[in-house]
Amino acid sequence: MTHASDIEARAALWLAQRDASGEAGESAEFTAWLAADPRHRAAYQRLAAAWERSARLMTLRPEVGPIDADLLIHGRDGRERSRWRQPLALAAAVVAVAVAISWWLIAARSVQTYRTEVGGLSRVVLKDGSTVTLNTDTELRVHFSEARRAVELLRGEAQFTVAHDVSHPFEVSVGGRLVRAVGTAFDVRLDHGEAIEVLVTEGRVAFVDAPDSGAVPGATAATISAGESALAGAGKVTVRRVSATETSRHLAWEVGELSFEGETLTAAIAEFNRYNRRKLKVEDASIGGLQIGGNFQALDVDSFVAALSRSFGITAKTAEDGTLVLERAGSPVSD
Repeated sequence: MTHASDIEARAALWLAQRDASGEAGESAEFTAWLAADPRHRAAYQRLAAAWERSARLMTLRPEVGPIDADLLIHGRDGRERSRWRQPLALAAAVVAVAVAISWWLIAARSVQTYRTEVGGLSRVVLKDGSTVTLNTDTELRVHFSEARRAVELLRGEAQFTVAHDVSHPFEVSVGGRLVRAVGTAFDVRLDHGEAIEVLVTEGRVAFVDAPDSGAVPGATAATISAGESALAGAGKVTVRRVSATETSRHLAWEVGELSFEGETLTAAIAEFNRYNRRKLKVEDASIGGLQIGGNFQALDVDSFVAALSRSFGITAKTAEDGTLVLERAGSPVSD
């Protein structure tokens, strides 16, 4: 059930839109909202009446000099005070609601949300000149203020190339941690909403503990330089050096590829499943540990299965839900 406060806020928003546009006509959406619940029309009419009364009160202001508050409040007798108190209170309430909604709308417009679907790839140029490349099934929010540049990675993976600005740190919030940079390039991946992997290709970044992590608020958990990767999970951060070849393979997704060099078939399938709605599955434990090497188009599942067939004699059968189940040729069919 809709709360009264929500109805009042929505009514005030419709009223503010009416006054801003200067149009007296009612849109189809507004008419439908009024008809949806008797409380909607009552709230709107109540606020509209108060709004009109507040406008009339403004016309009573003297052209020169301040308003005498004593005259309004104390008047010639108690009846004068009661006559003004209710309209002033209603007018103040309407103005307060309108101001609150205006600030809410301004804040909403200042936050930009970007997302990709499964198999999607998108490049975005932010207003400071920084660029973000979103990998498959990724969502992030961007909020730039006068003090800082803030990004929240909600899911997936993104590559950031940050415009240099010492006075406005660039912070990526992910999985309860902050990745803080000034001018650098780095990749952030949130794996299954838990493990966080950061790969730095230029400059360096600081891995900062979130205030609710149990550590000292704002404490740096690790500093990661170009050519290093950090993996955060289970309450610790592990930093290691990565070669140029490994970095290139890690970022092959930016050109629509998946690059493997000794990963198990199980791990390779997990990567393919990130990019495709048609899933792969291994039920034969004897083939899950096979090592895979080579570059593959991330969205071309059939070519990957064909390569497995040529190299390992693996075939695929289609399950009822459309999943491709991989098995060795000649394996017995399970019930």
